[in-house]
Amino acid sequence: MLVDRISTPVMANLLDHLLEDRILNERERDCVFEEHLARADRASCLIDMVRRKGARASQELITNLKNFDPFLCNDLFPPVGQAEEQDPPISPVLILCDENFKTHIQRTDKLVGQLETSDMAYPVMPKSNRTRVALLINVRNFVNKKWIREGSEKDDAAMATLLTALGYRVVRPETGEPMKYTGEDIDKAVKDFAQLPDLSQTDSVIVVIMSHGIMGAVYGSRGKAVNPNEKDDLFPIDNIFEYLNAKNCPALRDKPKVIIIQACRGGDSLIFVIETNPGKCLSRSMKLIEDDIKVHIEKDFITFLSYTPGNVSWRDPDFGSPFIQYLVEVFNTFSHKDHLEKLFTKVMNRFKQGPTPTKRQMPVKDRCSLSTHFYLFPGL
Repeated sequence: MLVDRISTPVMANLLDHLLEDRILNERERDCVFEEHLARADRASCLIDMVRRKGARASQELITNLKNFDPFLCNDLFPPVGQAEEQDPPISPVLILCDENFKTHIQRTDKLVGQLETSDMAYPVMPKSNRTRVALLINVRNFVNKKWIREGSEKDDAAMATLLTALGYRVVRPETGEPMKYTGEDIDKAVKDFAQLPDLSQTDSVIVVIMSHGIMGAVYGSRGKAVNPNEKDDLFPIDNIFEYLNAKNCPALRDKPKVIIIQACRGGDSLIFVIETNPGKCLSRSMKLIEDDIKVHIEKDFITFLSYTPGNVSWRDPDFGSPFIQYLVEVFNTFSHKDHLEKLFTKVMNRFKQGPTPTKRQMPVKDRCSLSTHFYLFPGL
């Protein structure tokens, strides 16, 4: 990461040029060095300061980094193919959305206490009145030590940082040991999440689950059953849709529900772990629920899986999984201007640029019932 690798001289040059470009003032420049002693703390302060100033400031930081330390910049943000050279470099921090862009995308009018929007995007609650929430579950540790998912703590930290930057309060399971959740713990966490009072004040939710998996389910920390009379410790992915659907969770009716699944079947390799598809596109129920209006019971969902059925996915103990790391990179760089499905497509394209093994992996969008575009509008 940039915070860990940028040198003090390069940081000083960046500060001087950001001052010349009037992105920082003198007091802000001096604050970075005078109020922080450790190099990483100074770098973190600089990045956070620039990020809060919006997309142009973040882009200037990256451009200046390329001038002062091209080797580091190229290593952090590898050049992409000719067809994609118009895209900006991958940003290490979340680029914030411009208010004018949001106004262009989404017309907001107060009408009977609600937001009335154009057909271009889902309504987004004002930042001052909303409480966005996301559920993050990472099963890293297992009873069987061979199943331990080394490197997944990197994915956990990256996702927690991204979700927080996007304005989501990150919720984790209340039962079980940290990063060692049984299938029952996962089930209870999703069920409890569906009953949170905050859901009435959120405009969307994100659920992220990372573990080993089989078709249609993810493993809890007890893993495969040892004795014939025992059952495998599994959480069915279908339960997410059951607990969060329009019937069982009316607070999320007409709101985007984003499901991100990274799961694997385990392995002994110290370099990577081969993973199989955790979910299958099951037959959809066209059932309607009766209320003051009729709505499809499974509406406004989208699922993003780390691979297609029958193909492989990778996880590195030092890097984490390309799926999660690339997803964070893309969201940092493009969520200020692209809607969710376009972001997912860019994550899929990102695999063309990664190390050779990732060329054989292709994430997949599944079970999508979004009725319009969903923009995250980071910072707004």
